[in-house]
Formats: sequence, structure tokens, C-alpha cells
Amino acid sequence: MQEIATELDVMHTESDLVCEPTTGSIRSASQVSGAAVLPVIVFVLESRHPASWEHELVNRIHASGICETLVRELEPSNGSVKGTTQADRADAAARLRKVSAIVDLTGRLGADSQSDAVEGVWRLCDRRGVVLGDGHHGLETIAAGVGIHLNLVASTASGATLIDKAGAFACPGERVSPQRLCSYAAKLLLSAVREIAVLGALEPRPAWKPDGKRASLLQRMMWKLRELGHRLLRLLRGCLLVDYWMVGVVDMRLTEAMRSQHLPVRWIGKRKGARYWADPFGVPGSKDEIYCEEFDLKRNIGRIVRLKLGDSVEPDAPKHVDLGLAGHLSYPYLFPHDGALYCVAESAQSRRCVLNRRDESGRWAQVAVLLDDTEVADPTIFWHQGYFWLAYTDVSLGAFDNLCLCYASDLLGPWHAHPQNPVKIDHQSSRSAGAVVTEGDQLLRVAQVCKSGYGQAIAVNRILHCTPHLYREEVVRIVSPERDQLNPRGIHTMSAWGDRTLVDGKHSVISYWVLRRRITSRISRAAQRLLCLGIYQHCNEPLLHLVLEL
Repeated sequence: MQEIATELDVMHTESDLVCEPTTGSIRSASQVSGAAVLPVIVFVLESRHPASWEHELVNRIHASGICETLVRELEPSNGSVKGTTQADRADAAARLRKVSAIVDLTGRLGADSQSDAVEGVWRLCDRRGVVLGDGHHGLETIAAGVGIHLNLVASTASGATLIDKAGAFACPGERVSPQRLCSYAAKLLLSAVREIAVLGALEPRPAWKPDGKRASLLQRMMWKLRELGHRLLRLLRGCLLVDYWMVGVVDMRLTEAMRSQHLPVRWIGKRKGARYWADPFGVPGSKDEIYCEEFDLKRNIGRIVRLKLGDSVEPDAPKHVDLGLAGHLSYPYLFPHDGALYCVAESAQSRRCVLNRRDESGRWAQVAVLLDDTEVADPTIFWHQGYFWLAYTDVSLGAFDNLCLCYASDLLGPWHAHPQNPVKIDHQSSRSAGAVVTEGDQLLRVAQVCKSGYGQAIAVNRILHCTPHLYREEVVRIVSPERDQLNPRGIHTMSAWGDRTLVDGKHSVISYWVLRRRITSRISRAAQRLLCLGIYQHCNEPLLHLVLEL
């Protein structure tokens, strides 16, 4: 956890979120790793002046090499796919019967086309059903400050189903570029196509229906007013308040805590000073020793410390843990393996993910570099079906709206990136929040809910597929801190500690040190702008001269 990963500082690049291979050649099913069948996907575009993002989307799917792609143009007059003679139509129909899915990028394809593909007609739309590319797409959720919501919906003869969805943070009123939306659309399509290639068909999906009708002019005007209110509130909170975290203990197992409607947390320490604790992880086998992040509000940097808990609310003085890493450190994920204790901490600023092992004297030593030249946030390691798995968020793709995976047969490596990376795009259930645990025959992963800000709640994901060829999970429940009296503003860590669970929670407070740093930063940026305008050289006011020099 780090302060720079707040909603005020989230930056999204215009670079591709879906990595493309260097070659765009079509491969057979035997050449696609893990593929049972090579799907055939038909894209339906406008016959006149198709948008550039549509071409980019088709090119990305084609370049992936995991499917065959066909492009058809839609007649502007009657909304039918171009065809000339009756024989041509019969031949096209015979070919379409072998098609896996038809991706309608126009939103105007007739219902009679649903039976022409095995998986039906797919559309990319927001929660109201407004298709991607429409001028009103996504206006409601962005105005409300809850980000981007993009659904991949399948229409078949039996009804509409939700194949997958993507979500990403966006400030109220933010102008989201078509390239960014195209990246999310490509991720949804590639994941669905990969599932068909590996499993032979899509697994059953839940039914879907639009959340309301297309918005009227009055509704859009109300959204604009709501957007202005959210922007003003966000500005005030960003200037005056800071998230202050605390760590606590819940006297129940992690799987029980996941099902709890209200967590009975015993908070450790008191909210005081310019430092706070977050990201707690208990030492396996110990009843009183935990590791966590200690964040310094004065210096805006975190370090890893060890706390010794006693019978009182206040623990012993924290002791610094030296992992041999520079810069901001957080999320000290602890796990045992072959009789040794390992730690992998977040060190995104150094662009390295390092594995540490504790020796008999209690000192830590670096034993492997798991990932290099990558901004890894909240790395979490677990074992599943013969592989070690590393789940993390790549900050260069987004501060908390993506999940990436690597796997290895040996803990020390080599580690291989999952071909589906990022395996998930969703700011409400992607970034890791603690351990991956087993309950019965289910594999559960906790993640952060960042709906309109950082670390608001915990999403419990059930992992459905976790292989080197395919990853898929679904959200089964949400753990909310709203009923907690001391820290109702958020929770973003739940880690197993024997029969107990460690959590952290936050409340918004006014901090002198953060307020001073923010004011100083804004004055500095204003002074730089004045210098760029050449005002300094032509200014005779001594006081302004002094401010600019400082």
C-alpha cells in the first residue's frame, strides 16, 4: 500500500494493455498452446467509414493468432450483412454455421443472426446496453465517479448472457480515449476467444439485461450536475484529507471472515503522529509476531517493520526489517516453503520483484529476482496444480485495475508470464489483498475494491480456471468495512494467520504534514509554470522573486 496509489494520482497510459505477438499469421489449433479448437470470429462493421478503433480492435484479435477472423460490412439501409445472390447467401449461411461468434460493433445487427454462430452475437456495451462507440456510452458511471464499465454480452435464441466485464478507474467527467476503451474491449474478446480455444466452448454464464433504457436529455443533464458535485468533493478531499490506516486482528479464520457480515476487529495501536501501519501479515507459527508496512507521512515513503503484539492495545516498538531494497516498500507477503520462511514485498518504485528468505539468525537474504523491469504491486505467491503462481498488479498498466500472473515449477524460477496477461481488468476485484486460500474444493482469492477510490472494500474471488493456458475467476462476495466505528472508510488487506485473520482499515483525517506537502507541491508547480512563461525575468516584486527562487 502506498499513498501515491490514490484516486488523485492514477495515470493510465495510451499504450496497449494487451501485448501482441510480432507476427500476425494465422495458426492452426495444434499450434496454439492448450487449444482444443481454433475459433472463427466474424466482425460486423459499418460499410461506410468504420471508426479507427474498430480497425484497431480487429487487428489486435487477428494478431493474437488464437483465432481466425472474418470481417463483414453492414448495409446501412436494412441492417443486413452484404450478400448478392441467393447462392451467395446460402454459401455464407453454411460458412456461418461453423462460426464461433459474431462480434457486432454496430449495435444494429438483426436478431435473425443469433443462430448463425455457435456462441451467438456478441456486443460490447455499458450497463445500460449502449454499445461501444456511441457518443453516450459510459456517461453515467464516469459522471458518478465509479469509473469505466464495459460489458461483453452474448445474444442467443435463449436470451442475453454476460460473458465478461471490464472496469477501470476514471475521474468524474474524465474524457476516456477510444484507444483506452479499445484496449479493454480487446482484453474481453481475447479472454473469451481463448476460453473457446482451450475448452472448446464457453462455460455457462449468468443472464444479463440492461440496467435501464437509453438516457434522455434530462437524465444526461442530471449526470452532468452530479459530475460537477463529485469533482468538487474529490478536489476538497484531495486538498484537505489523507487516508490514515490501522492494522487489526479478527478472531476467526480467513474463510470465516470472508463470509462475515461484520468483522469484529481488535485494532492495534492508536491513530496518532505522522506514521501509520498497513498491509499486515502474520509470521506462520507465531502467535504474536506480524510484519506490516509503516508509512511516514512526512517523507511520503513506506518501510517494512516487525511488530510484537502483547495483551495491551499498544504493541512493542516496531523494528525495521531490512530486505535489501531501496525506495518505498509495502505489502510484506509471508509464506513458508520447505521449512523456510519467505517474503516477497512490494517494491514497485525499484521496478524489481525480489524473493527473500529468512535464515536461522532471523536475517533476510535475497535469493531470487522473480520479475525485473516491472512495476509489481502487491505480489502474492500461491501453489496450485504443480505450479507456483505469482499474482500481481502491473502499475504501468493502472494502479489498481489489472491482475497479472506468472508461473514457475520451481520457486526460484524461471518464471513465465501468463499468455493472457493481464488476465483481468476490473478496478473492483483485481489488485491483490492477501492470501489465496482453499475452502473445500474451491480456490479463493481476496482482492481490493477500488470503485471510486483506493482500498474501499474486499472482493472475494472464486478461481474457476488457473492453468498456464487459461485463467478465469468470479466475484462471489464483498466484505465491507462500513459498519466499523473506528475505520469505516476502507479495508484492503485480509491475510490468514492460523485461526485468526489480520486486516487493515482506514479513516480520512487532516494531516498537517500531508497538507503542508501538498501546498508546497502546488506552489512549486505554479512557480515552474511562471518561470516557463518568463515572468521571473520581468518581475520587480521582491516577494514574488523570493517565492519563485524557493
